[in-house]
Amino acid sequence: MSKKREKTLHTFAIPEVKPEGWLKRQLEIQMQGLTGKLFDIWDSVGSYSGWLGGTGENWERAPYYLDGFLPLSYYMEDKEHWDTACRFVEWTLNSQDEEGNFGPVASKEDYWSRFVMLKVLIQYYEIKKDGRVLPFFDRYFQYLYKKVPDAPMEQWSSARIGDLLYCIQWYCEREERNYIPALVEMLREQALDWVDIFAEFPFTRPAAYYYDWNKEYTHFSWENYHDTMKYHANHIVNVTMGFKYPAMLSYFFDDMDYEAVSLTGMQSADKYHGVASGAVNGDEHLSGNNPSQGAELCSIVEYMFSLQTMLEAFGLPCFADKMERLAYNALPATITEDFMAHQYLQQANQVLVSKAKRNWFNNNEESNMFGLEPNFGCCTANMHQGWPKFVKSLWYRGNDSEVVSMVFAPCRLETEAEGKKLCIREETEYPFKERITYHVENASHSELEFKIRIPRWCSAYKIYKNGICVREEENREKTGEVVSVCRGIQTGDRIEAVFSMEFEKSHWFHNSVAVERGPLVYALDMKERWETAKVVAGVRDYEIYPESAWNYALEENMSFEIQEGHVGAVPFSKEYPPIRLRTRGRRLDSWEIVDNSAGLLPVSPICTDGKEEEISLIPYGCTKLRITQFPWYRNEDK
Repeated sequence: MSKKREKTLHTFAIPEVKPEGWLKRQLEIQMQGLTGKLFDIWDSVGSYSGWLGGTGENWERAPYYLDGFLPLSYYMEDKEHWDTACRFVEWTLNSQDEEGNFGPVASKEDYWSRFVMLKVLIQYYEIKKDGRVLPFFDRYFQYLYKKVPDAPMEQWSSARIGDLLYCIQWYCEREERNYIPALVEMLREQALDWVDIFAEFPFTRPAAYYYDWNKEYTHFSWENYHDTMKYHANHIVNVTMGFKYPAMLSYFFDDMDYEAVSLTGMQSADKYHGVASGAVNGDEHLSGNNPSQGAELCSIVEYMFSLQTMLEAFGLPCFADKMERLAYNALPATITEDFMAHQYLQQANQVLVSKAKRNWFNNNEESNMFGLEPNFGCCTANMHQGWPKFVKSLWYRGNDSEVVSMVFAPCRLETEAEGKKLCIREETEYPFKERITYHVENASHSELEFKIRIPRWCSAYKIYKNGICVREEENREKTGEVVSVCRGIQTGDRIEAVFSMEFEKSHWFHNSVAVERGPLVYALDMKERWETAKVVAGVRDYEIYPESAWNYALEENMSFEIQEGHVGAVPFSKEYPPIRLRTRGRRLDSWEIVDNSAGLLPVSPICTDGKEEEISLIPYGCTKLRITQFPWYRNEDK
């Protein structure tokens, strides 16, 4: 092992970046919804939890829940919910045994669930600076150092060692221990080798191409290494967690270009399994890029967290572009506006939500219903980290004299730089609008360098300081970059960035087209009929039926009329979307529902005899039924 590498960028501690504007409202909705209610209504994370010493679920669900619930409680200054989260923290800190292991006795031999709770404790430490946390980490890592040679990481733990390495890296920034290099070497040997998988991506087809789940699962042997790897290596949540693994190795080893491996892995996953929302299809395993396949909610929030860690490791703005695409499209689309129900699987082309058989690889008939616990409860527990951890991705520190506005949303940065207080309030309706304003509320920094990311999609931009244009670029090559705005900022300074949001067409499965503007993807605004399928613990499970046509094709040279509104009380509102696009399309009668989903997309360009009609597109994140990847026809077909 070589000398430990420093991070390219650093996130700020949780107390240093606070949500404001529409983002704060989104977090308020989340707390008023299931995140704030789950402890009282769902036994898996309630008072009987094994993570409170009870007889209830004792594996990953309570740690998953706390990974979002704890920081959200802090952001909302919600003492009641904070105290609930701290009950789990206190029990966990007091559960450590003489060997250094911790957690419920019933799952004592499990490693994976402990990785998640360590991530919770990292957030708790950032907020409270509790002196018990670092010795707790040290004792657990010493326990692993002694334990894993004889009881190696397997299955979930092996596939998700990247998350453990994240925790070890965090600890190493604060303490040095001479056993850590040997521990990391052992973990690398026991990990599912995501570096090899991403470098030579083997899953270029849906999982069903490689094996029949119904036939093979009946004799699936967990003791058989190859069976286990076949399962875990294309499990969608493992893949999105695995994206961080090369980045984590880069801190401890310099034997290859881990940045290139990360980029290759992401590009391969997008090429063979990606859809327009930014998600990677997996239902429950990699399922190709047909927009009628599903993408699991757990994979969305885990991908977002992996991108945060990759931004720290490599500093590449393309990771921020991907973060915004997921957060502003895939994340809100798969959770109801009141945060009281979610889908296990979302579809980029989703024209019916119901309990019915679909072409999933190995998920059940409830998987695209909205509810408390469709298909399986992992997403019920894990979805809460999405928005709270997103807040931590907004700003990064390069060094003590450099701050970077990396991902854009309304917020406030309150920190110290050069030994002096720094407060910058970011005001914006981005991603719906193109202007971002930074109000410097406290600063006297003559050498502090203020940097900002220029998104990949941006063809032109202007940046102003106190009304004077300090940077401008037109007809720029569409590559993401981080630029320096100025060196030195003072109280009262005002910095504005204006990004030109032009319409773009991106091409996907069967040469279908998606409509993009800025970080948002747009989808057909369909009329919906919501029906309650059942009520569990006071939470409704819903089916949604289309009340309008969905099988439209767009014209090749489409044009749009933009109707702008305001970001309202519900940021991703279907009834009052902040942006609406009007265009024209034709019905394609041969494109029908097959197996309770939109049938196979015809290869474009297509021929259609339908008359042109006016149709409306709204942000993908505002939709629950939608067409996002459209077939298209040429002008001469009119």
